[in-house]
Amino acid sequence: MICRSRFFASRFFLGTLIFVFGLASSGNAASESIPRRIVSLAPSITETVFALGFGNRLVGVTSHCNYPAEAKRLPKIGDFMSPSLEVIAAKQPDLVIGVTGATDPARAREIERLGIKITLVSVSSVSEILSSFKHIAALLGDPDAGATLVEKITAQFGKVKRRIAPAPRRSTLLAVGLRPLVAVGGKNFLDELITLAGGENIAGNASQPWLNLPDEYVVAKAPQVIIQAGMGSDASRPTRQWSDLKSIPAVKERRVYTYNSDKILRPGPRIGEGLEEIARLIHPECFNVGKSRGARGSRCEGSGS
Repeated sequence: MICRSRFFASRFFLGTLIFVFGLASSGNAASESIPRRIVSLAPSITETVFALGFGNRLVGVTSHCNYPAEAKRLPKIGDFMSPSLEVIAAKQPDLVIGVTGATDPARAREIERLGIKITLVSVSSVSEILSSFKHIAALLGDPDAGATLVEKITAQFGKVKRRIAPAPRRSTLLAVGLRPLVAVGGKNFLDELITLAGGENIAGNASQPWLNLPDEYVVAKAPQVIIQAGMGSDASRPTRQWSDLKSIPAVKERRVYTYNSDKILRPGPRIGEGLEEIARLIHPECFNVGKSRGARGSRCEGSGS
């Protein structure tokens, strides 16, 4: 009887050891599978990785990755549109992250053929942008970081929504190119941001995300607000002269603004800040509370704002 008890005790002890070592082994395997060397193929991805707290894992970024300041000091793997395969391979990454629709599919397949893991995230809508934060955080081994970032941006959105709630919608032209005039169309996260900022995109019914607009179209749509957001080389060009289109309400009422920040042009973690900035352009009266608030409240209230 005593021998049998000792036998079962030894079997139980051995089984416990196997279970414990198995857990440790699986934990080590999981730890080893978490990417430690990351290459970013887009500025928005670089910003996201930093915002999640993993900037120290980036071993290569594009020449357009300039935010945060630390990104400027990271090794460059080439242009945003045509990253160097040789440089990427030399960095020995265990994960490359790009953007669907922006990263060249052929270049992505070439990276895969080199035996390098690559992931492309979709960012065509606000919901996809928020989901991309969670997806990248999970890939990097910290899902909570993604959830925290999404909560932060959602709160920023909510703050803007409450501010502009009493204001009427203003028809808005958001230009991302000036020569020729290129505007934000439909099926685009920027179109969503215009709506969230209290505007109504004059080209929002278009089936394409970007489109060239003739002056006649702009005159016919009569936008109340025009926002010129620089993209690429247009960011440093002088403001388009609208003096010959004085019939446009935005021109008559001096609501033509130049927006030099890239916060709204990048589907990254600063879109919450960017949303407030364009909301301030579309509905400045809703944010100038200190100046416009009187005994009866802000001028943002009512249809006359």
